[in-house]
Amino acid sequence: MPTPPPHVPWRPTSAHVRACVGGAALALAATWLRRPDLLVLAAPLLVVALWSALSRPGAAPQVEARLAPRTVREGEAVRWTAAVQPVPGLEQATAKLAAGDFQQVDPPTRTVTVASPGTPPPEALPLALAVRTTRWGRRTVGPAVVVAHSAWGAFRWGAHEVEPVGLSTLPVPTLFDTTAPMPHPNGLVGLNRSGRPGDGSEFASIRPFQLGDRLRRIHWPVSLRTGSLHVTSSWADQDSHVLLIVDALNDLGPSEGLDGAASSLDTTVRAAGAMAEHYLHRGDRVSLRVLGSTGTTRVPAATGKHHLRRVLDALASIEVASRLEDDPRHALTGVSAGTVVVLLSPLVSPVALSHAVTLARRGLTVIVIDTLPEGLAGDDPQEPFAGIAWRVRLLERRRELERVQAVGVPVVAWLGPGSLDRVLRDVTRRSAAPRMAQR
Repeated sequence: MPTPPPHVPWRPTSAHVRACVGGAALALAATWLRRPDLLVLAAPLLVVALWSALSRPGAAPQVEARLAPRTVREGEAVRWTAAVQPVPGLEQATAKLAAGDFQQVDPPTRTVTVASPGTPPPEALPLALAVRTTRWGRRTVGPAVVVAHSAWGAFRWGAHEVEPVGLSTLPVPTLFDTTAPMPHPNGLVGLNRSGRPGDGSEFASIRPFQLGDRLRRIHWPVSLRTGSLHVTSSWADQDSHVLLIVDALNDLGPSEGLDGAASSLDTTVRAAGAMAEHYLHRGDRVSLRVLGSTGTTRVPAATGKHHLRRVLDALASIEVASRLEDDPRHALTGVSAGTVVVLLSPLVSPVALSHAVTLARRGLTVIVIDTLPEGLAGDDPQEPFAGIAWRVRLLERRRELERVQAVGVPVVAWLGPGSLDRVLRDVTRRSAAPRMAQR
């Protein structure tokens, strides 16, 4: 809906005041001093001033701010438009957009001006700017200031402030791929090889025909050679449940958007989006849990393209360190047997490691991905002991990781494609061995 006309009248500009005062002064001087040349100089000023006064707009224009689309990926641009309804006498309109975090505006001056034709058209005057967002999250575009001028720049309306418009920026998943199988497929459909025979795509063996076997599975070369019907059997294809736990308790390192350095939370969010996209395309079920955020903290397990959008929306709504405590016992809620838990964290808070140990002691497969950026020195000129404290914390962090690995929880660094191949193969081999679980 257009913004109703505010109670701001059209006010004369300094140029119009100078034209009126200067023209009147020159006219009086020409009359008093009997100087016709001064009257020639005053005539254009008085004519323009009279013309501007007669064409002064009598109504305030309406302004409507639009943003399309309202949801984009990192690095994509949106079109912000302030539609100004023209009124008689309006000559041009100008809009200036306020600067925002992780936003690039074209033109860089964040200002656009559109002139009105001689007769007011039925449509509005579009004041359009291209806004490119460079970091995931939910933020606003604006506010903006809109100013309108009459003919000769004599009268100005505004400045009218336009309310900001919300924009949701989804994270761009990084490159991720894995060829390793999931250790505990327990669903009905999917691309993971099951441990039992069934209707699937991977060859298992050739066996004698049994009641209920499909005719298209008859292996004719073996059947003709042995004199009895034989069929090809296959391993069943099942899906797995992958639980992604995102640690939003801390955000370490500089965040420069998509084109610059990435903080720990940037790496965590983009890695979680990449893993969700990979496993959902394979037909697996993916759920999400966020530690330390008061926004969307849980997304139930599901599959499909629409579920990927729900996961990305939840990742975009993360607010860092809005809740500093999280009970590890809550991690067991809604987690069934056979779930593969992937914890993405910079591993500087003991809360995330407590969740990993709690889930592992319940017999679940837990994999911890380290998303701490490299090269964080912690040196601050204003804090002389910050570097020493950071190095001490890194030593404590190394000791905590060794204890977690001793429990049987693997910890790997995020490297993009192939980050989980070795770990998943090791876990798959260990899944066939007897395991101890706390009851």
